[in-house]
Amino acid sequence: MENATPGAVALEEEKDAFQSIKNLVKPILDFMVDIQPEGLEHIPLQGPAVLVGNHRSDMDPFIVASVVPRYISWVAAEYTERIPIMKNLVRDTGVIPMQIDGAVAVSSIKRIMASLKNGELLGIFPEGHDYMVRNDFTAPMAPFHDGFGIFALRGKAPIVPFVLTPLDESLETIPLPARLRSMLGLPEEVARIPHRIQYRSVRVSFLAPLDIVEYSGRPDAESVPAISAEIRRRMHQKQKETGMVST
Repeated sequence: MENATPGAVALEEEKDAFQSIKNLVKPILDFMVDIQPEGLEHIPLQGPAVLVGNHRSDMDPFIVASVVPRYISWVAAEYTERIPIMKNLVRDTGVIPMQIDGAVAVSSIKRIMASLKNGELLGIFPEGHDYMVRNDFTAPMAPFHDGFGIFALRGKAPIVPFVLTPLDESLETIPLPARLRSMLGLPEEVARIPHRIQYRSVRVSFLAPLDIVEYSGRPDAESVPAISAEIRRRMHQKQKETGMVST
């Protein structure tokens, strides 16, 4: 690309890698899982947006990416960079690593804001890995990490909530022993997760975007928790409608 900046070139390379992997994985995923998307019209055709959803399985980002027609810059726990099988995937497709101890690196924030400034989709699971660590897949969502609200505010990006609803799934014992998973770079609480969800049929519901303009005039200490609470309320309501939760 003539006269393109190094950042622009890197982004295009990440998009190309993302699309190549998607082209490879999607047919396999479609064969393995009946994926039923709804509400795709809520995802803007262009311009920035923050996609925020529940996180029940390590399959989730692949399921979502398979039905969204745009590139997604995912935010993921920084330890994914240390897992041999994931290292190149994370690096090549523009996944943004995020510290899980609350001490967010400045470099991660810069990459997140650059992604939104460039008009890209940012994908975040605000439960982090907490729901899977709890390993009770009938329970309500785990508490949210609120950071996505500040990213949306600073990036002037709408937030599109999504809900993954299992229609048919199995609970499988993770074959690798915890000690080996720990040696591969997983933190202790993740290495000790006993089971994982394997979808056979899943619905991905994209809900109406939250316009963050009404929150932008408030102090961050007030607006960010309010954004998080509203997104959670909408997602919880969808889960009630689908029978995932009863209250």
